[in-house]
Amino acid sequence: MPDSDLAAKKVLIVDDEDMTRVLLSRVIERIKAVKLEILLAEDGEEAIQIALEEHPELILLDVLMPKMNGYDVCQRIRQQSDYTPYIIILTARGDYTTNREQAVATGANDFMTKPFKPSHLISQLSAVWERI
Repeated sequence: MPDSDLAAKKVLIVDDEDMTRVLLSRVIERIKAVKLEILLAEDGEEAIQIALEEHPELILLDVLMPKMNGYDVCQRIRQQSDYTPYIIILTARGDYTTNREQAVATGANDFMTKPFKPSHLISQLSAVWERI
């Protein structure tokens, strides 16, 4: 088995609310199909720094954060030609269609509204691991 198969997949959770970061971490830890390393950021600037240093394969990215919003973070990460993580934008904002369109326009792979069902997130992320 190649060493790359043994390496942990990195997930970056970006949200300014402690409880949301904890909840997402606990839900993601339930995925047993892959070995995971969970990274946490509480604002957009920290998210970009961690993403560019650690190169997580998956980024769960809140929209409304201090210093830089999730859409801007997504665009900045997508400007890196040598790094293409799977990015899921998370938001509690109201207009689903407009927010989804904006997420896709900024380069996100997927979009999810909060609150979310843990079982839905687990099944969605399990499918993501098969693609990346």
